[in-house]
Amino acid sequence: MIRWGQNIPGRETKGLEVFGKAVARFEEYAKEGRLHGHREFFALTGRQGGFMIADGEVDELLKILGEEETIQFNAEAAAIVSDFSIEVYAGGDDRTVQRLTGNYVGRMNELGYM
Repeated sequence: MIRWGQNIPGRETKGLEVFGKAVARFEEYAKEGRLHGHREFFALTGRQGGFMIADGEVDELLKILGEEETIQFNAEAAAIVSDFSIEVYAGGDDRTVQRLTGNYVGRMNELGYM
């Protein structure tokens, strides 16, 4: 999940340019099979600007995050909008949720908390 806040005043045009590059980049990742897809959302209320959800395998998402082009792109985005952040989540299907829950319960048991 990639989140962004409001544009920093005076940087609105550059913000639209960088957003367009981001959408195009994620579309390429989807065409290459590196992502399952992506969706963008804009806030209609509140202070948040919006967010993008990129669906894919966790290993590939983490690989993309570590690539030099991504690091540079993220620096650009952080200079244009407030509250820019990226968070990686796992889940979305029963098998993964059960595996993650099992991992958590197993660690809690090993630590003596359950």
